[in-house]
Amino acid sequence: MPALRNLCLCTIALFCSIATLHAQLSSKDSTLLKSSINNVLSYYDQNIGEQSGKFNGSQNIGYPQGVIEKNPYFQSPNFSMGYILYNQVYYPNVNLIYDEAADLVVLQDSSHKIELISEKLEGFGIGDNKFQYLIKKDANSNDLLKTGFYQVLVEGNTSLYKKESKKVTEKIVGSELTYLIETSTYYYLLKQNHYTELQSKKTIFRLLKDKEKELRKYTKTQHLNYRKDKDNMLSNVVEYYNLLTK
Repeated sequence: MPALRNLCLCTIALFCSIATLHAQLSSKDSTLLKSSINNVLSYYDQNIGEQSGKFNGSQNIGYPQGVIEKNPYFQSPNFSMGYILYNQVYYPNVNLIYDEAADLVVLQDSSHKIELISEKLEGFGIGDNKFQYLIKKDANSNDLLKTGFYQVLVEGNTSLYKKESKKVTEKIVGSELTYLIETSTYYYLLKQNHYTELQSKKTIFRLLKDKEKELRKYTKTQHLNYRKDKDNMLSNVVEYYNLLTK
């Protein structure tokens, strides 16, 4: 089906080429043409795209209310507007929720909650947060925690990823069943096609040792604190490193 969307685009391109050869489009005609193009793509996404991309996962049954209250999801248990790059097709303005405990993305359509097939979901975004599907190629290596979704904190020649993993456990308190959620957070640096876990402040400077002096000075002048805000400190250091090594 992605090929069919490409066919739509090719048809549009051919139509535009013919129109250009015959006459110069007036502003009115140009507006009409843009409207026609948008209508074709909208028709694809609403009628064809739904059959091929977003709706071939299984229905999500969710969690008991006790688990939802503890929030096994990214940020909020509520669906948020975002985008997906699914089966090589980009879909904007879709309602998503990222289940960090199950490491899967759920899409809300008009009547269902659909678990998207992770292997087909190359990436997605919720608000200003971008995620990418990364593959752990060697099960015995210590590069990535596992194959799955990682938050993209910095994207460049050297990239920074974050993995927040949640585990739901049951516990009997008195005569009631309650739930606990354990959260573990990992950071990974991608440099020269190799992932390395950032286990401490020392690790980041060791991996970027060719600019260590400049990075340590930058950390002090910018008052970046690893213990208080790892996201901010690591992101700023990697971004500055990319700037220094352009």
